[in-house]
Amino acid sequence: MKILDTLGKTKKAIGGVVAICILAAVIFFAGTVFGGKQSEPKITSTALTQQLQEVNDLAVMEYNYTKVGKFENSLTLNGWNIPLTKKSFLLTYAGQLKAGVRMDQAEVDVKGKTITVLLPEVEILSNIIDEKSIEVYDETKNIFNPISIEDYTAFATQQKDKVADEAVENGLLSEAATKSQSAIRKFFNMIPEIKEQYSIEVKFKS
Repeated sequence: MKILDTLGKTKKAIGGVVAICILAAVIFFAGTVFGGKQSEPKITSTALTQQLQEVNDLAVMEYNYTKVGKFENSLTLNGWNIPLTKKSFLLTYAGQLKAGVRMDQAEVDVKGKTITVLLPEVEILSNIIDEKSIEVYDETKNIFNPISIEDYTAFATQQKDKVADEAVENGLLSEAATKSQSAIRKFFNMIPEIKEQYSIEVKFKS
C-alpha cells in the first residue's frame, strides 16, 4: 500500500510558542514589579514565583507523528483462541505530542544575588490524535466476532501510549529538560535588573 511507504515522524522545538509565553510573562512581570518609578525594584522569591506560575504550561518540545498500527483479536476459551473468530484491521493516523513543564508547580528562591528556580519534572503535556487523519484498511468482516467502535477507540488509546513511550525512549524528555532550563534563563535575562545583578540557577525537583 502506497500510504505505508510515506509514513514518518518529525520532531521540532516550538520556540515561537515559548518565546510568546516568555515575552508575555516578562511584560506582565516588569509592569507589576518594576512599574513604580519612585520605588526600588523588588526581586523577591514570592514575586518571581508568582510570575513564573502565570506562564502555566511551558511546552518546549513538539513531536509530530504519522503512524500505522495493526489490531488483531480472537475470541478465547480457556486461554485458547477459537478458530474462525479472528478480527483485524490496519489503522493509520497522525498526531501531535507536546512536552514541557507545568509552571504552576515552579518555585523560586532568591538568596543574595542568586536566583534558584526549582521546576517540576518534565512531562508530556498533551498527546492528541487528529481524528480526521484516521483511516482504516484491511478490515475483516467476521460475523462471529464483529469489529466494534470500542475496538477502534481502545486501539487508538493504546497507540497514543505507544507513541509516548517511543518518544521518551528516543530522548524527548531529556531534550525538553534542557530546553526548559534555557527558556527560564531567557525569561529572567530579558529583565535588565536581573540580568545585570543576579546569577540564575535552574534545577529540577528531586
